[in-house]
Amino acid sequence: MTKTSPEPLYSPGYFHNPYPRLTQLRETGPVHRVVRPDGLEVWLVTRYDEARAALSDDRLSMDGRRIQQALGAFAYGFLDPENDPPHTLLSSDPPDHTRLRRFVNRAFTSRRVSGLRPRVQAIVDRLLDGLAEQDSADLIETFAAPVPIEVICELLGVPVEECESFKRWTAALFLQPTRTDKDPATEAMRSLTEYLTGLVALKRTARDAGAQDDDLVTALIAVRDDGDGDQLSEHELVSMIVQLLIAGHETTVNGIGNGVFNLLSHPDQLAALRREPALLSTAVDELLRYDGPLETAILRIAVEDLPLGDRVIPAGAFVKIVLASANRDPVHFSDPDSLRLDRKENRHVQLGHGIHNCLGSHLARTEMEIAIGSLLARFPDLALAVPAEKVPWREIMIMRSLAELPVTLRASA
Repeated sequence: MTKTSPEPLYSPGYFHNPYPRLTQLRETGPVHRVVRPDGLEVWLVTRYDEARAALSDDRLSMDGRRIQQALGAFAYGFLDPENDPPHTLLSSDPPDHTRLRRFVNRAFTSRRVSGLRPRVQAIVDRLLDGLAEQDSADLIETFAAPVPIEVICELLGVPVEECESFKRWTAALFLQPTRTDKDPATEAMRSLTEYLTGLVALKRTARDAGAQDDDLVTALIAVRDDGDGDQLSEHELVSMIVQLLIAGHETTVNGIGNGVFNLLSHPDQLAALRREPALLSTAVDELLRYDGPLETAILRIAVEDLPLGDRVIPAGAFVKIVLASANRDPVHFSDPDSLRLDRKENRHVQLGHGIHNCLGSHLARTEMEIAIGSLLARFPDLALAVPAEKVPWREIMIMRSLAELPVTLRASA
């Protein structure tokens, strides 16, 4: 029997609007073998039931070393098999994942996140004060990007003057690889790791000297240094902080940016939210479902032949779970291609499922609620400065990410 060739993943205009292509894939079947533009073959999971099952299936490994070795020539930068990969919740399987999650849960508590709420509001208000002096702005650069980086710096105990460096490094991690000695992602990861290694040393010295700092890095150091039995290694400690920084920044930037864009693109829903601000909590979940920041989950590899849907994914194959497609599956979401802020039954998988569900989901929702709610309250005439189809999107994998969001802040005279 002739082996069929994989389909090309992207269609013209995909990055601006991937949903027609994802609908076509989902309607054709739940699982597809596709090829990325760089030539890597990947199996896509596009329907909700199969996606939810795959997200919690231990036959799909996220182990960083296993994946890097299998990527071979497709690895690049800080994903090169020659380098020691970050050892985090996003690059480990049980039992390592269970151990790491237990440690970080002891430091990253709901009390700590709830305590950040006044500080999030203060950061948002200060940025909105700056915007109030302008007639128009790029909301990504001036608002969506600064909010989460300042919040995560506050959470980790990073001095505010370092926020710009952090923003630059995290943005570079999502650039397409250049496969050169000066690959931006490689350089950014190196700079980030070196800085955070130094920060851990400074925080540990301060703690040993009796300082009572209440930041997350200090809390993780306490878990690392004071725990009984199996402990975090120093590499795991720094890697965990790197993951929290990256996950806490880039996804929330896009959560806020995409959310505001889609509200401004759907004036009926925006008007409903302005009339009834109490909708904000359910609105955030609907914005995450409709056009969330993560198009796909982290790359996985099948450790054995895996029957899924109507296909068998062979052992050794790479698998991408397409969250953006699963969240528009009509089997589970009525009228899935419509934005409905009052949607009640909304078990979307944008923030994951199973043991790899998003650790910072409460913080991300908090930031989106405060940022979007405060922005709309401050600027009642907020509008897109260009037609929605002219707003540019970044051409990157994994993330659904606006390159900029040009808006007018007040009605023209």
